[in-house]
Amino acid sequence: MSLVPAYISLEDSPLPHLTFHFVPETLTITKATRWPAQDRHGAIATPLFQAANPATLKMKIWLDTTELPGFDVKGDAEKLLKLMKPGSDTNASLPGASPSANRQVRPPTLKFHWGATMSFRCVLLNATITFLLFDNSGRPLRATADCTFQQVQSDDDFIGQNPTSGGRTGERIHRVAPRETLDQVAYRSFGKTSLWRAIASFNGIDDPLRIEAGQELLLPPSADDLKEFA
Repeated sequence: MSLVPAYISLEDSPLPHLTFHFVPETLTITKATRWPAQDRHGAIATPLFQAANPATLKMKIWLDTTELPGFDVKGDAEKLLKLMKPGSDTNASLPGASPSANRQVRPPTLKFHWGATMSFRCVLLNATITFLLFDNSGRPLRATADCTFQQVQSDDDFIGQNPTSGGRTGERIHRVAPRETLDQVAYRSFGKTSLWRAIASFNGIDDPLRIEAGQELLLPPSADDLKEFA
C-alpha cells in the first residue's frame, strides 16, 4: 500500500496547501469543559457546567530535504509561520459570523487532512520549529515543527474523511508555490521525485517545465493512482 500523504488545506487564503514530507508519528486531540465550583455553603462546592472549550490538535511535523540535492526546508518552515500571519478580511468564514459585522484581519482557517483521520476547521495556535541539520553553507536540510491547532467550529460539524462513509474522494488540489517544480510537488506529496511526469500527465500538462506559481494541480490520494500515467 502506498503512503497516503498528510496535508493542511487553507480555506480563505491564497497561500498554497502545505503537504507533509512524512506522516505524523503521533496526533494528540485534547477536549475540555469548564465546570466552575459554586459555593453553596455545603459540604462541598457543587460544579456547574459553564461551557465547552475548543478542541486542540497537537502534532510534530518533520521536514527533510536531504534526498533532494539543491533544496532546503526553509521554504516549508516559512509556510508554517505564515499560517499565523494576519491576511485579508476573513472574519465572515468563522461559524456564526456576519459578513458585514465585526470585520477583522486574522490568520487563515485551516483543516488537517490524512486519510480517515478525524479533522476539524481550526487555526494554528503556535508552532515551534527546530532546525536539526545544515549543509556546509548553513542551509537547513532537516527540521521539526511542533504545532498546536485550535478548533473554530462545533463538534457537530466534524466531517468524516473516510471515502466509504460519504466523505471526500481523496483527490485534492495543490496550488503551485513560487519557484516550485513538479519534482518538488511529487516528493512532498508522495515521497518520490520520479512521479513528476505522472503528475504532469494526470493533469494534462504538455510542458512540465512551464508550470506557473498559483497554478492548481489535481493530485490523487496515493502514488498507486498514478501508475497508469507513469
